[in-house]
Amino acid sequence: MRKTYHNILKAYFSRALVQRRMYLQMTQAEMAEQLLMDDRSYIDLDHGKSCCSALTLALYLVFVCDDAHSFTEGLRYAFDAGTDSAA
Repeated sequence: MRKTYHNILKAYFSRALVQRRMYLQMTQAEMAEQLLMDDRSYIDLDHGKSCCSALTLALYLVFVCDDAHSFTEGLRYAFDAGTDSAA
């Protein structure tokens, strides 16, 4: 079950990150700086190749995300939908 949640979070966070970066008209390097990470690690997140750490998620929610409540509600919905289809 944890692996399922991990994969859902990875995909959901990547989509949210790219959408927010585009909205803010930031480069990948600028977003990496906002999240206190190196460019290559950010690019892997941006492309959905890796998942975020707890610190990266917290930095995103506090400093980048415009509506943390909507983000977490969307993630809850994605978890519910993903576990329903896995069952």
